[in-house]
Amino acid sequence: MQEILSKKILGKRIKSLRLERAYAQVDVANLLNLSRSNYSQIELGNQYPTFHTLCALSRHYKKSYEWLLHGEENNEPQAVFPVAGLMNELEATLKNFSLCLEKLENELQSIKIKIDVS
Repeated sequence: MQEILSKKILGKRIKSLRLERAYAQVDVANLLNLSRSNYSQIELGNQYPTFHTLCALSRHYKKSYEWLLHGEENNEPQAVFPVAGLMNELEATLKNFSLCLEKLENELQSIKIKIDVS
């Protein structure tokens, strides 16, 4: 069961990653384009990091976003990457849209012919 996300726990987790690698706060803050005091507030658990900051930390420490937030990896089987499903839906929608446009074009041509005949 995932814990309720707390600023203090998240801050401790981020701080532990920094200390494991013997980085100074200022080094990580510079990497994230934050002031050292702002970064310090994240580690102290006084503020949540932004989504951008969490993503940058995830990439830098080679930890999953899930681990940063909850302290564990999500090992449950994942559905097919959501973008693939979205892409399939978009392709189908585009195909239907194209068919609708063709029908509309045919209808317009038919109307033009009827108007010219009248």
